[in-house]
Amino acid sequence: MRRLTALASAALVLALAAPAAAADVQLPTEPMSAEDQAAIDAGIVKIMEAHPEVPAIYIGVWDPERGVYQKAYGLADVAGKRPAALEDHFRIGSISKTFMATVILQLIDEGKLKLDDTVANVDSDLATRHPNLAGITIEQLLGMTSGIPDYMNVPDAAVAALTQAPDTVWSSDQLIGFGADGEVKAPGTGGYSTTNYIALQEIAETLTGKSIQDLIRERVTEPLGMSGTALPPNEDTTLPEPVAHGYMSPACVDELVRDSAEPVPTGTDTTTWNASYGQSGGGMHSTLADMGTWAASVSGSSLLSDASAAARLKFHDAALGPMQYGLGLIQFGNQVGHEGEAIGWEGWAGQDPETGLSAVVFTTTCSDSEAVFKALGVIDPGFAPTVEANFPN
Repeated sequence: MRRLTALASAALVLALAAPAAAADVQLPTEPMSAEDQAAIDAGIVKIMEAHPEVPAIYIGVWDPERGVYQKAYGLADVAGKRPAALEDHFRIGSISKTFMATVILQLIDEGKLKLDDTVANVDSDLATRHPNLAGITIEQLLGMTSGIPDYMNVPDAAVAALTQAPDTVWSSDQLIGFGADGEVKAPGTGGYSTTNYIALQEIAETLTGKSIQDLIRERVTEPLGMSGTALPPNEDTTLPEPVAHGYMSPACVDELVRDSAEPVPTGTDTTTWNASYGQSGGGMHSTLADMGTWAASVSGSSLLSDASAAARLKFHDAALGPMQYGLGLIQFGNQVGHEGEAIGWEGWAGQDPETGLSAVVFTTTCSDSEAVFKALGVIDPGFAPTVEANFPN
């Protein structure tokens, strides 16, 4: 993985520390040349041929130098044989965490929180219910250094139940309990954990008296004009029309089985599975255009103060292989953004801080990160060396 040089890191800090423009996120509008479009098409078609388990791929690139290109490939609905379309809605998985992080950092900007506050300081009820959280700081939760396990990887927990009862409506406290009430590591250690972000969700709701759905809508999606993006209520299993259906790939089935789930047939349509297993850590949906806006905002940093925007950039290891983690941001090669996997979808939304190129890729299967990142290498030439280093085949 190509890490940012000191010069590039400084450039990124300056870019994010510029006065926040809030809703004024600028994306290039000139279309990409026919030659560049054809080159991208050829690359994506090649990836789809190599990954026949992926029904659809959505790509968007907003490049200040080359221009804009968005396209949907394949079928959004396999049974109905409906072609994928740019307007389709899909679940964005862990990219939801970047929205949650933005809300928390806004509360810090407003003086309602501090990075070094502990859970016990700001939500005593949450700390009482889950004592292992009590001494964890907001910064450790945001940065994946809490030592609290990821409930999505705890055997015989939420994931194991999903294949048997995909309509289960989970409460945030149930999900936190799967991760926080078992064997934990010392604060300051550990790795990537969705449990951290469900805890942050409860803290934000406690501090504001509002639901996380309202907080994300009022503070993030509405100011940025992202009308196709939302965190649905836990009981809502629907996606807005038109829908990019999600499907089980063989790798996704294997991943669920490793977490004690019963196997399901590959190709299973997961579109109506209840997404409350993810909530603010993985339950949101969006569109290609909205994800382009989000990438251009540097995952919400345009809505933050200079100090909070810059604080997100202290990248460190979080057991994500070649990826490095900040405060709700991932650095991977030349891109800064976040990867997202829901059960049936997987993607990336990010930006190259040196060139200003914003890039989005989504597939309609889970556990297909190779297809996602190879497609990212096609639409962002600066990411190609990272693909070669990490996906050599």
